[in-house]
Amino acid sequence: MKKDHKNNKNKSPAKTQSKKQIEQTVRNLVELEIISLGYEIWDIEYYHDGIEWLLEITIDKPETGISLDDCEKVTRAVNPVIDAADPIENSYSLAVYSPGLNRELKNALHLNKYIDRKVTVKLFTKNETAGNKSFNAVLKEFSDENFKFELLPENKELLLAKKEIAHIYAYDEFVYDEINI
Repeated sequence: MKKDHKNNKNKSPAKTQSKKQIEQTVRNLVELEIISLGYEIWDIEYYHDGIEWLLEITIDKPETGISLDDCEKVTRAVNPVIDAADPIENSYSLAVYSPGLNRELKNALHLNKYIDRKVTVKLFTKNETAGNKSFNAVLKEFSDENFKFELLPENKELLLAKKEIAHIYAYDEFVYDEINI
C-alpha cells in the first residue's frame, strides 16, 4: 500500500539526516504500533529511486504471512504517527510491503530465524567448493565476519567470509489446501 507524503514540497532532500538515521527514527516511531497490530517489522528502507524518495516498511507475520489487507491496516495505523512526528525533511512516498516468499536476510535477527534452514546464497565471485556464484545450502551459523553453510545435497561444510557474500535469501514454504477443479 503506497501513500504519498507531499506536505514538504519545497524542501530539498534530507541533508541533515542520514538514510540510516531516518530509518531508525521511523522504526522507533512505528514499532510498538505495528507490534500491537500483531505484526513484526522485517525491514525499513528509505531511499531515492531516481524519481522520488521512498519510505518502505516491510512487515511480517510468520504464522500466516502477509496479505494486502494487512499492508493496508498497517499503513492506516502508521501514517498518522509518521505524519505527526514529521521526521523526514523532504517529500516521500510511504509503502508497506510483505517480505514475500523470497526474502532477503539482511541482519542478525533475520539470519537467526533461518539457522538450520535452507537458504540460497549469492556470492560476488564463483566459489570452487560451492561450484558457482549461487547455491543452495543450510545456514548453520554466522558471526560478524564468517558464515558456515552445509551444501546441499552433498552435506559438505562451507565456511565463507562475510565479504564474499552478496546476498542470502530464504524461501518460506506455505502449505495450501488442495482444490479440486
